[in-house]
Amino acid sequence: MKILLVVDDSESSADAIETIADRRLPSGTTVRVLSVAPPVRTELHTRHETLELTQQEMTKKAEGLTARVTDVLRAKGLTVDSAVAFGDPASQIVTEAEQWAADVIVLGADSYRSERETRSVARSLVDQAPCRVEVVGKGKATVARRVHGK
Repeated sequence: MKILLVVDDSESSADAIETIADRRLPSGTTVRVLSVAPPVRTELHTRHETLELTQQEMTKKAEGLTARVTDVLRAKGLTVDSAVAFGDPASQIVTEAEQWAADVIVLGADSYRSERETRSVARSLVDQAPCRVEVVGKGKATVARRVHGK
């Protein structure tokens, strides 16, 4: 089984990490930890150099997060690798799931949600993902859905 675990710095993402760390997984399962550095809003940056620096900082933050989560899951005895993407979170997660042939995407209910967003990334994934999506909410409640006839 291939589990694509999507992480950010949200509380619900921490719940998703804990859910995978505590779950009994079938032998041969691989977990890929994915963090997406969302695009920087260009209207907030007047100089090209500051835009590039901000993007680099966001990418480093995503790399650090995936490294920490990978270490936690490996300490639990899981087979884990990691990836970092840059761009629109929903699009990048779908692309990673397709390219890696993930069996399930697991993420927190509030992952990658900002004040400006009216639609959660989790909701977008349920509609677009090429595989099952498991959304971990408060209190460990999970919602699993199959999409696109899978």
